[in-house]
Amino acid sequence: MTCPVGGERFSAWRSGSYSTYGSRPDGKPFSYMTFPFPLPECPSNKLIVFDDFKPDEVKALATLIETPEYKRMVKAETPYYRAYWLSTRLDRPAAGTLWLLLRAIWEVSPGSRDASDTPADRTRMDRYQQAFVAGVRRLPGSADAQDRLWLMIRAANALRQMGRFSEAQRLLADARPLAAQDKNAAAVAAYIDQMARATARKDADVEPIDLIPQREAKRRCEAGDATTLSPVQQALCRDVKNEP
Repeated sequence: MTCPVGGERFSAWRSGSYSTYGSRPDGKPFSYMTFPFPLPECPSNKLIVFDDFKPDEVKALATLIETPEYKRMVKAETPYYRAYWLSTRLDRPAAGTLWLLLRAIWEVSPGSRDASDTPADRTRMDRYQQAFVAGVRRLPGSADAQDRLWLMIRAANALRQMGRFSEAQRLLADARPLAAQDKNAAAVAAYIDQMARATARKDADVEPIDLIPQREAKRRCEAGDATTLSPVQQALCRDVKNEP
């Protein structure tokens, strides 16, 4: 690749074909591949190349990556969070910017490639989730209906994980009218119902047993025991084990 700012040549990983089999309630896919895919980063100036940039954006990026704030983020924040930050400063559409932030949440959530579930990671995850929820609530009226629907569902999930269950239920209720207009209305409504049930029982788990694909639920239940699964999870696992 050629770095848009400075012209440095470097190599970057690109994905080929791959398969997924469902996702977590935060949208992170289950796959033999690791998600989110790594973003290209210019080795010298640390610019995250998250898209193709227009000439005026390249000029803006040249200034942005030299700011003290961006230089601090190179060590303190994840690549996708830096991409989100740059996207906001380039005044790109809010929905696309929020999808970048959602992937930053995946980077620091339990089970992620670079997350160690340390207090620092948990602090970053909480901060990223709060920014994500606030951004979804500020979505402009011009946002695509499909983007709005699924960003609201993912934001409700973030609230659930943060233990803000009443807010999560209200956001799910707000998403229902949009779900009714979706081409897959019945399936989306059923999914919202599932998330509402997990929220009602105050389940803040990243991967609630009844909100992940059956294959993953069975794997988690088989690997777990009374020391790793809560009583609610153990009850859900009994239901999973009884399914064909």
